This record gives sequence, C-alpha cells and structure tokens, in this order.
Amino acid sequence: MRHSRIFRSSFEHMVCLFVGVAACTVSSCTDDTFDKYGQQGASGMLAFDVVAPGSWTNGSAAANPASKDISIRKITQSGGDAPLYLVTEIAEAAVDTAAHRVMTRGTTITGETIEKYSFGLSAICYTGDWPGEDEENKWTTNFAHNIEVNYAQNAWNLKEPLHWTGSGRIKFFAYSPYSAASGSSDNANSDTIIHSKPDATGVPTLTYTVPEDVTKQKDLLYAVADCGGDGTGDIQKGAVHLQFKHALTAVTIQTGKNMLAGKVTGITISGVHGKATCQIGTGNWIPDGDDPNSSFSIDYDEDVELGWNGDDLMTNPDIVLNKDEEGYTFMMIPQTLTDKAILTISFTDSITEMNRTLTAKLEDFTRDKTWAAGKRYTYSVNSTGIVIKPFIEMTINKTLYPNGGYKGVDVITLKEDNLYTPMSDAEKLAYLPISGFLNDVSITAYTHVVQAGAADETKEQYRKLDFEIQWSFNGTDWMSEKEPKDSHGNPMGWRPVATSQTVADNTDWTSPVSGSILLPAQDQFTYMQDFLYGKRPSIEGRTLPGTVTPAGKGTETAPFNLVTDNSVKFKESANCYIVNDHGYYTFPTYYGNTYNVTSTSSYKYQGARDEIPAAVDTLVLKDFVDYNNDEIGQGSISGVTDAVLLWQDSPDLVTDVKYSNGNVCFHVPKETINQGNAVIAVRNNEKILWSWHIWVTHRKWDENSWIQLSSMNEYQKPFIIAPCNLGYCEPHGGEAERNIFMRFVADPKLVGGNGVILNEQLTINGAPRKSSEPKEEAVITFTQPKIAASVAGDNTYYQWGRKDAMLPGIHNDDTYKNGLADSHTLRLELDMVNKMFYSTDNFRFTSGETARSIGESIRFPYEFFMHQRPKDNNVDDNYKRRHWHDGSKVFYGLKTIMNYWNTELIQSGNASLSYDKKDDPNYKQAPNNKYVVKTIYDPSPAGFKIPPIKAFADLFDNVELEKTETTTKGKQNTTVVSQPFVGWTVNIGETTFYFPATGVRDMGIEDKKIDYGTFPGFSSITYIATSGFHKNDAAATNSSCLIFAIDKRGTGNFQNCTVPIEGTNNAYGFTVRPIRDGQKGN
Repeated sequence: MRHSRIFRSSFEHMVCLFVGVAACTVSSCTDDTFDKYGQQGASGMLAFDVVAPGSWTNGSAAANPASKDISIRKITQSGGDAPLYLVTEIAEAAVDTAAHRVMTRGTTITGETIEKYSFGLSAICYTGDWPGEDEENKWTTNFAHNIEVNYAQNAWNLKEPLHWTGSGRIKFFAYSPYSAASGSSDNANSDTIIHSKPDATGVPTLTYTVPEDVTKQKDLLYAVADCGGDGTGDIQKGAVHLQFKHALTAVTIQTGKNMLAGKVTGITISGVHGKATCQIGTGNWIPDGDDPNSSFSIDYDEDVELGWNGDDLMTNPDIVLNKDEEGYTFMMIPQTLTDKAILTISFTDSITEMNRTLTAKLEDFTRDKTWAAGKRYTYSVNSTGIVIKPFIEMTINKTLYPNGGYKGVDVITLKEDNLYTPMSDAEKLAYLPISGFLNDVSITAYTHVVQAGAADETKEQYRKLDFEIQWSFNGTDWMSEKEPKDSHGNPMGWRPVATSQTVADNTDWTSPVSGSILLPAQDQFTYMQDFLYGKRPSIEGRTLPGTVTPAGKGTETAPFNLVTDNSVKFKESANCYIVNDHGYYTFPTYYGNTYNVTSTSSYKYQGARDEIPAAVDTLVLKDFVDYNNDEIGQGSISGVTDAVLLWQDSPDLVTDVKYSNGNVCFHVPKETINQGNAVIAVRNNEKILWSWHIWVTHRKWDENSWIQLSSMNEYQKPFIIAPCNLGYCEPHGGEAERNIFMRFVADPKLVGGNGVILNEQLTINGAPRKSSEPKEEAVITFTQPKIAASVAGDNTYYQWGRKDAMLPGIHNDDTYKNGLADSHTLRLELDMVNKMFYSTDNFRFTSGETARSIGESIRFPYEFFMHQRPKDNNVDDNYKRRHWHDGSKVFYGLKTIMNYWNTELIQSGNASLSYDKKDDPNYKQAPNNKYVVKTIYDPSPAGFKIPPIKAFADLFDNVELEKTETTTKGKQNTTVVSQPFVGWTVNIGETTFYFPATGVRDMGIEDKKIDYGTFPGFSSITYIATSGFHKNDAAATNSSCLIFAIDKRGTGNFQNCTVPIEGTNNAYGFTVRPIRDGQKGN
C-alpha cells in the first residue's frame, strides 16, 4: 500500500516498531439449516439454524475500520539502543457479512468451516423469568447437557434427539468445537475444553486451557438462544437460531510500512493467563488463579524471511509473521493485562545481521489494558511516526448474467451438443452489461492518518478521499466522469445514492456508500434507446414521439399503478403490461383480466354446460385452473410470499422486483430503459403461482396508433388491431465484443504518484484487475458481450393457449449460414438463433418436455415445451411433438383444449383460401365471426385480446385467387422488403400494414433431444396466432389452432400472400397481434 511519509529519520539514527491492529471487516455466511422451512412444527423435533461468526481478517484486508481503536507508543529493545514503536490496532469481529469476504485459515472457524466441526449443546427448561445477574440461579441443564451436534446430510443432527416441550421456556447454550469432557469426567483435567457438571446450577460454564503449542489453539465459539417451549422466541424458519460468536482474542504480528528487511526467528507472548472459566454467552472470563504466568511461543519450522522491497532498505508492509493458514494465530483468553504481559520478537536485520530482541509490555499498548473477546489485535513493525494510507474498496454485486451465465451460439449447425455453454468464472467476473451500467455497487473511500506521540487519544483520523472514475477502450487513452453526460443526459461514472460522492454521512467517512457506475454503452444499445427518446424512425418510417420524460413515472414510495393509473377504460388487469417510461411501477396480483371484475367469464364457461356439443365436450375447459390444476374461484391470487424476475432480453430493463401488500413492484431505471421484454413471477415457498410479461417500448397502443379494419364481429363492430406485434423491438445491427478499462484517480498529494490508485490501495470484489502487482496502477478490465444483429426486429412468442411470453428469436447474415446442405430438410428452418437474455441460473429460459398440464405451464413460464420428432410415425410421439398440453391425468382431465383464449368457444373452425368459396370464405363463417371472450390465459395487455381469424379478413380478401386444375393459387399481395426491416408490407386502401419476418419458436427436430435447447426457426415466415381452433379428426389428435401467415418460401401456392392456415401445430411459438377488447354493444 502506498503511504505518504510525514517524516523519516535516517537508518543510522532510528528504527521504529509500530504494532497495528487493522480493522476487521468480518465476513460470515449462514449455513444450511435442518428443516429449512420450519416444517417440524412447535411439537416436533428441534432443528437448528446456525450462523457462523465472521473470520479474523488481517490488518490490510478489505475492511470497514470504523470500529477499531489505534494507539502508538514507544517500546523497549534489547540488542540495540534506537527507539521502537508499537502501533496497536483493535478490530472487532462482526457476523453475517458477505460470504465471499470470508478468509478462513488454520484455527479460525467461519461459515465455510463450521460444518466440519461439531458443537456442544446444553439447555435449561425454566418457568417464569430468567434470573437476573444479581439473583440466585438454581436451574441446572435439565433439558440437555453437553449433547454433541454434528452436521451431516445438509442438517445439524443431535446425538440425542430433543423435542419441544409445548410449554415453559428453554434457554440454549452452545459452544464449538465440542468436547466430551465435563467437570465430573475422568479426562476433565487433561482436556483443553471442560464443560460444567450436569448438576451445576446457573448458566453452564466452559473452562478452557490454552495449549502451549500455538498450532493446537482453538477458535472457541459460543451461542445462546432463548425460546418458548412452543417454538417461539429466537427462532428462524422454524429452527432454533444459534448465532455463534468468537469467545477468545486473536493476536497477530505483522510488518508495518517500513520494517527493515531481515528475518524473524521467533515470537513469544508471556505473562498472561492460560486457563480460565467463562459462563457460556457472557464473554466474561475468570482466570484460574491470580498469577498470569503462562507463556506461548512460536517455533518456526523455517524463519520468516523479510525480503527487500526493491531498492529500499525496508521489506514489504503487512507481511503477517504468524499466519493463520499455518496455524500460528495466537488464540488467547480475554483478560486484563498486567505488567507481566510481554510481547517478544526475535529479529535479525539484513543490514547489520544483528540479532535483536524486541520486547513490549502489552498493557502499555492495549486500550484499557484489556484483551476483549471477539477482537483481533495486530502488532506491526514500522520506522516512521506517521502513516497515511489511502483506502478504496469497491464491491460490485451481479446476479443476472447473459443467458443465465451461458454463452449462446451465433449460428445453429447441429454440430454443437447444446445451444449454450457455461461462462467461466473469469468471464462472469469481467462481465459488463452492454448498457455499461453496474446498478449495485458500494464504494468506501477515505484517507486514514495515524500519528505517534500524540498528546491525547485522537491518534487516528479519517479524512474524505475524493476520487473520480476514468475509463478507456484501449487502456491508454482515458476519459473522465467530469466529461459530458451520455447521449441521453445520464451522468457517467460513479453515481452514489442520495449522498455526496464518497461519504455515507457527515461524520463517518469509512462507511460504504451504495450507488451505481455508468460506463459507455455499446453503440447498438444506445441506438435502440434512441427510439424511446423520439430520435429514430420505426419500421413504418415514422419517428414516434419520445416517451421518456425527465421525471419518469411514479416514485419508490408511490409507484405508478399499471392498472388504476392507466388509460384503459375499465382499469383492468392483464397478463402483460406496457411500459413507455422509466420509473417505479406496481400492479395487483390478480389472474389475467380479473381485477375489478365481478363476472367469472374469464375463467369459467358461462353457457349451458349440458348443451355443449358432444363432439367437443371433452375439448372444452369449463373451469379454468391455477398453478396446482385446481379450479380458480376468485380473481386475486392468494398465498403469495415473494416476487422474482425470471428473465429479460435487455440488461437491467427491470430491477428491484418485490411483492408488497398484494402488489408486485418493480423499477425501470432511466440508465437502462430500452426496448425489451421481461417476465416477473410471484411465488409461494419458491413455487411459481403466476407470472406477467412487461413490455418496455416506445410504441403506445392507443387510438392514435391502432388500426380499424372493415371486417366486423358478430355485434357488427369493426375489429381494431394493434399497430404491431406484441413484444416487438425494432431491427438493429450487430456489434463486436469489447473491453472497457476502469480506474480510480484521486489527489496525488494524498495517494502519491500521478493520483492513480494502485493495486495495494484498492480492494475489489466482483471485477478483475488487469494486473495484481501491488505497486502497479489498479486497472479493472471489463468485457461487454457482442450484440447480434436482428434484421427483422424481434418479438416474443406464445405457445397456443399459454399466457407466457417466450424469448424472441433473431436472424441475420450470420444465422443464415448454418452450413447445412441445400438438400437438407432443415436448411431453411434452422436459420435463426435465440436473442440474448439475462437471468439467474435458476430461471434460465430453456426447453422442457411436452405433455404438460396447465398447472405445469403456469409453474414453469420460462420453459418452452417441446418433444423430439420421432423417426417413425409413432402416434403418441407425434401428438407430443405437435401439442404441448396433456391434462388427462390431472383434475380437469382433458388431453386437448380448444377454448384457452376464448372462454365460450365450443365449435371447431376452418380457415383456408379456396377459389370455389371466395364469395363466402370459411374464415368469415362461424365460429370465426363469434365474439371472443378474453380469458385469464390471454397474453394480451389490458384492453386487448387474441383475435379470431376473421379479424384478418381484410388481408385475406386482398389476395387474388386463381383456380388451377387441382387446387387454388394466390397472387402475391405483399411487398417483400429488406430495409429498414426484413418482412412484408401490405396496402389495403390507404392503410399500409407492416409484418416483420419474425419466424416461430420451433418444435422438436429429429436430430436433437430436448436438452439441446429451444430455438427459433423459419426466418422466411410470420405466423400470427388467433383464438380459433380446428379439429380435423374425431379424437382431436391432429387438432390445431388457426393462424394468419405469410411465407416467402416458394414451396406452396400462396408465396408472399396473406393467408389463413388451419392445419399447423400448436406446439410452435407464434407471434401475437391482439385486437381491441370490448367491441360490443355501445
């Protein structure tokens, strides 16, 4: 670590010894618990929730030193007459901090190692109030006495089972590591840990004898919990909560800033108590006898060599002389030190080769002359009276990674075993979103000043360390956060949350400050953002008004309600919500469109059930079901415990997802708002109950954008169609992966050199360094992933009947080159790839097997159901490949369902273009002309619903038909376009319709099993699903949905025509183009 020297005496005149106890930011982790969710109950067997204490960290470790005390005084020296200094730094061990900060070594017990040890448990069952300190305590360990508890099979297991009493109270006393010795045992006098006798009254005690061999000294822990006999009190998740603490004092010796080069040959602590007794849980130790006469020495296997630090006479600072990983940490009994307590260091310097014995009376250099339990005291050798240390610690928390922590393919060749391969740990560490935004960062930055010989106790001071963040694309040319904002007005660099740059408050400079860091975004990310700011024309050639406002929508405490605050006439809920601006949002947890509605028409068939035609009776779902395949009886979703983000296709599009009082809340940050899609779910004990699609877009589906058609529904109201596909994002180009370098710069007077923070002055968690050399500039190396082009734009897909948005697919010049032969049957099918998404590993968008119930489809909204294409004509396999659903073995008992997206649909429909029927086409006949009753499984946003096939009649009527000898052919009525998007336009009267070629999410293929992954395909088509159903055989084994289609391929009779299709497979993932709901009556 680089220090500023206020003075330095010449080597001939002065050598100073500083003993420094660095602040100990103690990390910890919580172990897995027995019966994690508390299913044992108050009358069952006891379970334990164990929390290990933080590790003992050294003086130079990443730490928050706010709780440490520092003093500097002269010590005595033998073998030399120059004065020496002892700097004493005291750091307190904390608990329950980040597990990645744990530094477990040697004798130390932490959350990563406690499972390797057993612990002892005693317990007292008592009534009334627990006796006070001055009251007589006659209770004995009547409930449990020194029972051993081991960790096995992900649980803490008692050697002797205990059960809740059901009444009274139980006080638990635990310690670790376990010792079988007690005051009455035969080996009580030889064991280092002795538990009090079973008949002893009051709080049980431990008598500890410190082993003379330092490597055998134990890190003794204790914990206390007070519970009701009925399982109340110190309980977490149904288990007794035991939060262990360090019972002893840790002592470490290390080199300071200017320790002479040489070697240390031995360390001794003498004149201290080596045996004492402590009531478990108090931390107060009573020595065995008044005379502190114990001595503890380190006899090295090899002397500790302190090498030269470059051209300096000094060795490197912060070299620990009694390393924990070698078992050399002194684990001492907490005690009041007397004048007999001596620290002795045997040292030979490299210049004079003089053997020096450095001694210090520890009571003179220890605050309050006391070693306190749970604290670490570090003593360091230095040669200056003032040390100035700049300190910056940055922690970057990442939870979402590209594709859930996987790299996707750029092209499907069928040579790959899987569409995704795991990212390495190094790739995850270096990952920087294409937005350049790190949304969860904490930074601590201060200057720490310690001075010897100060007249009062203000021997240490902390001062603000202002800094700036710089970044570079090549590591040479650096840009500063003081330069202009990004193109959308967002400040670059470090952005603390509601505070000045580096300070948590006006008094504590050492507390971490939460905030975010904005580095340059990829150009294509910014390009896509521009649409929301009204800076780019959409595929229709119009530049839509910008939707992003400076203030955004809602606030964290008063979020914008997407149901009650929206512009939909009936303020209804939906399975999709459209967001146009950054801000804070909320919506109620209701099934589909049931909010503020008394009717059950969206989840119960309203017609006469005994009048349903027999031919389709087994295809009609009369009572819609929930995640558990149980009938839904109300609109609100009960049993919700939390809300989670499943996946999103733009980084940090949606953040801060939570559940609160019957509502889901989330945040769309201004820095990362973009065109994209996200899926949020609510859960009960980690089981998904329902999910919603959030579509962030510059498009507003309102009266200024939707399109009124001339075709009418059965109420003679015109169909009004949405202006674009649901979940659509504009086309964009590609961009290569790139590195971005980042560094911290501060005042050179405080940090030295040119002001660039060095590696030794910076602690980083969550990002990699370019170099680890302590004296080199600390440069952080990030990698932004590549962006694959999407030439048609892209939209979410939907398996027919499911409410769940499925990941979009993209295509470009790279995806077309799949390397398959022109004669290969999949050559024109496998010409797309998945759009990149962002998720945790738990909720990666992936494939799942078909033949699933509705409840399963609700519980797994991030799975696309598919089945491998059979090599033979197996009927069962063919059905599974063509249909995602089979509920024949669950409550509702239906294998095929026809009314997912229209509650009242009870008639099979037909839809085709036929020259002989051109004057009365079947796509206009019943039931295609029937009004669609929106269901809770409808994926459309509020005020919209899935259309019947007749809604597209204007487009079908536009096709000029020609009769051939055997069939009907259509004359192309579309214009094929390649710029600014790939797809088609259709002109009907004065209206132009735009249809991007977004393909489908494909069914299973013969070449790959389901674990290969789900993929899009057929970039030459667009398939838009409707609510219609076609049954073409008695058993409905070949049933299908009715769709609107355009196909470029020259294999059929309707190339580049807008055509209805009745014979496709409903296991595809289709595009959705909803229509306005409510076109009924006045």
